[in-house]
Amino acid sequence: MKILRGAHVIDPAQGIDRVVDVAIADGKIHSIGEALQGAEVIDLSGSYLSPGWIDIHVHVYGTLGFADPDSIGIYQGVTSVIDAGGPGIDTLDEFAALTDGRTITRLYVGPYCMRPIGLISLNFIEGDTPRTLTHIPIVKWLDYMAAEGDRLRYLKIGAYGGFGVGAMRMAKGLAETVGRPLYIHIGEQQLQPGTDDANEVFRIAGAGDIITHIFHGNKYGVLDNDGRILPEVWDAARRGVLFDVGFGGYNFSWSVAEKVMAQGLVPQIISSDLQQFNVLGPVYSLAHVMGACMRLGMTVRDVVERVTSNPARALALDDRAGALKPGMPADITVFDVEPGEFQVQDTSGRSRATNSRLLPRMAFKDGKLIRCDMERCQDERNWLIQIAENEPPAAMARLSDVQRRFLGRLAETLARIEWTTADLEPKFNLPKALVLHDAFRGVVAQSGIPLKDALTGFFDCFLNHPFTMQAGVFLIRVPRRMVLERLQAASQSALVEQ
Repeated sequence: MKILRGAHVIDPAQGIDRVVDVAIADGKIHSIGEALQGAEVIDLSGSYLSPGWIDIHVHVYGTLGFADPDSIGIYQGVTSVIDAGGPGIDTLDEFAALTDGRTITRLYVGPYCMRPIGLISLNFIEGDTPRTLTHIPIVKWLDYMAAEGDRLRYLKIGAYGGFGVGAMRMAKGLAETVGRPLYIHIGEQQLQPGTDDANEVFRIAGAGDIITHIFHGNKYGVLDNDGRILPEVWDAARRGVLFDVGFGGYNFSWSVAEKVMAQGLVPQIISSDLQQFNVLGPVYSLAHVMGACMRLGMTVRDVVERVTSNPARALALDDRAGALKPGMPADITVFDVEPGEFQVQDTSGRSRATNSRLLPRMAFKDGKLIRCDMERCQDERNWLIQIAENEPPAAMARLSDVQRRFLGRLAETLARIEWTTADLEPKFNLPKALVLHDAFRGVVAQSGIPLKDALTGFFDCFLNHPFTMQAGVFLIRVPRRMVLERLQAASQSALVEQ
């Protein structure tokens, strides 16, 4: 039992905005303003306390993910995160196999709905876009929702326009079919061609759908050429479409944000879009993005609402997160508002001066205290995939015989497939990655090995740190000769025993 005393509590869901005690017991919120006899008292005077923060847009799985997902979650004061599009329907089981049990942070998923393998690579250009959609297995989606639907909180689509209006409508139909909101990326990053069809998504989105990257300064945004908010954007807002910041590496412009806010369109949700290449800046953390939004005129209560009660309600998590109601999990964020002189850059390198910043101090996950460490995520081993080229990782020596036999069969199968570095650069070869991925999954099925054992054994042959991504996407990044030699070496002890 613990009493968190002296903090200024902000809980927008319950209208609390004052200094008051919060009591937790047995991993749950016990009460607000009541004392527990014999409880441990933690003095938080001078700090703020809120429900645990929720970041609805991070990247954990895939080529944009992290070796240590908690480094951008609980250690930054964020108690729940949603992976935005890393897996697709054909890799959701791999996502679960590689992430379940690995994090203190509660991890949900928003799969990429129009590409079954999920997000692929920054150097993948859509090109002949309809052909990259491959297939939409409705029955498989429905079966997944029946078995694992609680893990899935939205379906993600990139509204680049190259998909065409039909594909965006298909995504909307799929989201309605599975009973989840559509989460829509509108920010154009530099490698995507984009078309005028991108803006049609403002008409396609419905009440409860979420459009992210509202402040991006690239083509096909929320402003017209004269800096006015597009009529279709206002129409979407009136229909109940929600807007999300989604700072990211390319999608936050001070100029756009200031114009949008001045016209009265305020995003209901704040998310970071943290991924490997922006964790060292300009994003850094969800707290940093919240500070940027305060520079735009939001109050501390405003930004807390947009990372607690608003996302919890939008993603139907308000029965377990987003509030400090008695009986709910004791997910709590404690943070300071530090005065000073700071600079906050947008994604084009333009800065604004601020006189304060938010610093998470500690978090509680199901009542367990975790001290925040804002620099933990910046360790190069966390965000840079380092393939052990010179010698096998130590973990390879600890493979089980079942894993070794599987890897031997995988080597035999991959020996019949050709791939080269030209399949990775300058443009990612999706068809070849799918061939490799299907080959991997075929050997898994033939071997009868649990998927988790197959994936961990495979990655243990190449990585010193446990990144998670699609097997086919990973294979295309590694020289073919090295793959075959490493898999054959891993299988040797099993072959001797046979």
